[in-house]
Amino acid sequence: MIKIYWDKDKISMLTDQIDAVEHKHWALQLFLSLKDNLDICISGKRIRCKGVVVNGNVSHSFSSDSRLHFSIIIGPASDMASQLEKIIKSEDYYIFDNPDIVEAQNLAYELVHNNELDAYHSLISRLYDCLGINEQVKIYDDRIKELLRYIECCNCDVQSISTFADKVALSPSRLSHLFREQTGMPLKSYIQFHQMQKAFLALLNGENITKAAMLANFDTPSHFAAVTKRMMGMPASLFLKDSVFLKVYDV
Repeated sequence: MIKIYWDKDKISMLTDQIDAVEHKHWALQLFLSLKDNLDICISGKRIRCKGVVVNGNVSHSFSSDSRLHFSIIIGPASDMASQLEKIIKSEDYYIFDNPDIVEAQNLAYELVHNNELDAYHSLISRLYDCLGINEQVKIYDDRIKELLRYIECCNCDVQSISTFADKVALSPSRLSHLFREQTGMPLKSYIQFHQMQKAFLALLNGENITKAAMLANFDTPSHFAAVTKRMMGMPASLFLKDSVFLKVYDV
């Protein structure tokens, strides 16, 4: 099964169908087992635990081995990413395996038969508690805040850094430098993350892969498929089979 929760600053997934070869992406990623320990390889090291957050741009591979688990791809410019980066610092990963995690596992298991968004929010709240972080809004430079609003509301017809730079009255190089300084990731990578969000929202609304890729301004459907494989560990086509998409916020 695949159940995807499309949140404003995170993509959460409950599934037993992940089989991701070694890869890396700029987003942080959280993995939570529902019962047995996870078995994940991070930077060539095999890790067994109930919960782990993999730092951005760190190589990792993971197979669910037909066992359900819950994972979150965390928006790189989100408050959650900002707080976790302070905990993880320069380490490749952070294991959270305290006694409270059992309740988080139980809440995650409830999602198997419960599509109510309140159940999802309860799990996210418990995960925040397990990680020792709070739900808060990160404060950015006004120009970066303006940029993030432009990107969130754009229709993806123009995705060039120079176009966004004009909108916030900065040179492309200065904007790229400032964005990376404030978020820790390249602006080009963030724009691609946003495109993937748009494409999956199109899939959620019933479009096929070709139309979804076009609406999100990917070069080709295969480009969209490659980004999806890298970011989520599964081919885009798999999300069209036995999948449940749930919007956590209104777009």
